[in-house]
Amino acid sequence: MPRARQDARLFFINFDEHDSLQPEQEKEAGPQAPEDTLPWEADGTLLSGGIVVSLGYSPGKPHFGRAEADAEVRTMTGTVRSTTTRLGRTPPSIKDGPGINHGDIADHNSRIVLELLRVFGALTRRDLSQRLGLTEPAITGILRRLEGRGLVTSRRQAGASRYPVTEFMMRPQGCVALGLRLARRAASAVLIDAAGDVIAERRDVLPEGLIAAGKELLALKPAEAEVLGVGAALSPDDGIGIDEVRAAFAPLTVLANADSATAATAERLIGAGDRDGGFVSILVTRSGVRAGLSIGGRPFHGMHGFAGGIGAMRTGQDRAPLAEGLSPDRLDAAIAADGDREAAIAAWAHEAADHLLDAVVAISGVVVPGLIVIGGDLPDAAIDAVVAEIEAAPMAIGGRPTTTSWMPPLCRSPLPAAGVALGAALLPIVEFLLPDPRRLRETPAQAEGGAARA
Repeated sequence: MPRARQDARLFFINFDEHDSLQPEQEKEAGPQAPEDTLPWEADGTLLSGGIVVSLGYSPGKPHFGRAEADAEVRTMTGTVRSTTTRLGRTPPSIKDGPGINHGDIADHNSRIVLELLRVFGALTRRDLSQRLGLTEPAITGILRRLEGRGLVTSRRQAGASRYPVTEFMMRPQGCVALGLRLARRAASAVLIDAAGDVIAERRDVLPEGLIAAGKELLALKPAEAEVLGVGAALSPDDGIGIDEVRAAFAPLTVLANADSATAATAERLIGAGDRDGGFVSILVTRSGVRAGLSIGGRPFHGMHGFAGGIGAMRTGQDRAPLAEGLSPDRLDAAIAADGDREAAIAAWAHEAADHLLDAVVAISGVVVPGLIVIGGDLPDAAIDAVVAEIEAAPMAIGGRPTTTSWMPPLCRSPLPAAGVALGAALLPIVEFLLPDPRRLRETPAQAEGGAARA
């Protein structure tokens, strides 16, 4: 269920708000633009199996009807799931504008329903109707479409007696996504379902074997699951190029983002969670230290995508770069030299805290986040020791004042390797299934009700 982009023309599924829509009622995806508009031709770019096909102009080619479009999708994906929706085309002169049409509204409502089922678990039609502000017949139509795509399932509510009540749940095995971390010294691959649960993963893969590892994971997906796409986490020391990844997994969509941003995405969706005021994820890797900023539920990239580059900050009493003060390689050397792992970690953590606190104070004074999460390629024990050092001396360390108007909670990420590969796998799920977090709003009563259910 993707949104329109400026660099591609898309066929959107324009959902009908009626409860039932038979295949014979579907309209062909024929010409709807003015007569002088050039016809569409499928260019073979897969955005989501059997859902949306990226199309481009091609003079002299026949128009696509329903049968031709299904055949093209079947060629690329091996399946056509859309039996109760229709492929439609919006004229480019309209779709490129900021307005929304019937298909966009239905797309947004479907995403909201999936997000509510993902977060709160089983919900009834009445629950969804109250949360979305839509009628129960409209909710029924949305649920039928999602059930038709294999993304939602239902069951009779436990304890229902005289009047059976049906509750609906997200069906995680309905689709999968692959995530790749391209870092030379920490390459990894992970396959997840729609709920973000790991199906299979490969860690510490050699860069030259990463693509093969990813394809092996895709072969392990449930037979009925569609592949939404591939996400890639980029870092300064990538052992494989993103163009090579795109070529290897064509025609699947490959989405890429910085490793700090994918880590922040994983934290928001399945890790520490979002916070009022946003949160900051500090990622400590063998190629440096970077911060991912999540503001309003979306990663903040800054000018030219350089936001979060804190590794070069001069910190600590020796004014060394933060990346040196928190270096995993430095910790490994200390453990090897000392022989006593716990003592080496304690000594390293005392010095590392001297550096990290300067960065925490700077982030707290400028961004004022609701939470700072630390993770990456450091052992859990080392991160816990650094956090304990900072919390033991929040006002001064090394004789330097470190007061700030707001010091947010500081904690270790619950995700392995700070969820870099996991966040990469979540990129297609965010793109094609989940709603824009900026448009998610709940009343206090709804939020309290959700917390009570959880």
